[in-house]
Amino acid sequence: MIAPPSPCATAALPSSSDFVEDVLERWPSTIPVFLKHRMACPGCPMARFQTVAEVADDYGLDTDALLDEFARAIAAAG
Repeated sequence: MIAPPSPCATAALPSSSDFVEDVLERWPSTIPVFLKHRMACPGCPMARFQTVAEVADDYGLDTDALLDEFARAIAAAG
C-alpha cells in the first residue's frame, strides 16, 4: 500500500499545521530562518512530531510572522 502524499508535499508554501520535518525536507531554504531564531529544529528528532505552530509557540514566536519569513526565504531561493 502506498501512503498518500502529505499535504505539505503538494503545498506551495508551508502552513502552521505542517510538521517541521516536512517543511525542512520540502523547503530546505527555510533552515536559515530556523537558525536565525536559534531554533534547534534542523536535526531535532522531535521535528517529525511537532507542527510549525507548536514550535513557534515553544520559542515564543508569532506563527504568522515565522510563516512570512519562510515564504520570503523560499521566494529568494527561487
